[in-house]
Amino acid sequence: MTGLAAALLVAGCATSEPTEPFYTSSAAPATTTAGAAPSSSKARSIPKAIPASAFLQVSDAPEKARQKPARADHDLPAFCGKSYEQKDRIGVRATQLLLIQSKGESEGSTPKSAVYEDVLVYRGDGAKEFMTDLRAAVKNCASDEDDKNFLRGSIEAGDDSELIEQSTPATDDAGEPVQGQPSRLFWAVVRHADTIAFVSNTGWESSGAEKADTVKLGTRAAARVKEWRG
Repeated sequence: MTGLAAALLVAGCATSEPTEPFYTSSAAPATTTAGAAPSSSKARSIPKAIPASAFLQVSDAPEKARQKPARADHDLPAFCGKSYEQKDRIGVRATQLLLIQSKGESEGSTPKSAVYEDVLVYRGDGAKEFMTDLRAAVKNCASDEDDKNFLRGSIEAGDDSELIEQSTPATDDAGEPVQGQPSRLFWAVVRHADTIAFVSNTGWESSGAEKADTVKLGTRAAARVKEWRG
């Protein structure tokens, strides 16, 4: 856990506001299959980049942001290794890291949580299939070694949404098991049209995340994506 904390603090050192757009596509070009059935979704143009305004902002933090958000590298969580990302249908994707902390904490204090947000724009029905396959992946991975995964239902945001909870045995900052309540992580996943906003509230070191924070972040992420994509 110490290595993760150091990596996050390095990622969080950027203090300049990102310019728009600073996110570019990392997905492969679309391929066409002869005889493939047309998508049921109305075709929309895929943007060349994802602007900073499409992501969570400092003002969206549940209590307060530790600093301005910064772009980052991040992998979506794996649920028993089941595939749900629809990687071959991604038009463009990007990730941002926002560190949040409690309102009463002084500037520079230990973060309350690290919040990664992945925004993915899909071709055709890719975003809808993402949500379907994600739910199936979590449902069929109720237990993954010591981790317990739960579908907690909609957060009432976007065209579709799901709150996911993961419970894992409590550990100290060195990663050693300790007696006490299990640590909880949360993911709020929202879809607006062809776009997914995947908010990962991962806590900080041995501290877990809060459900209420995650719901608020997911709701704000849905609003940001809707404002961008229309």
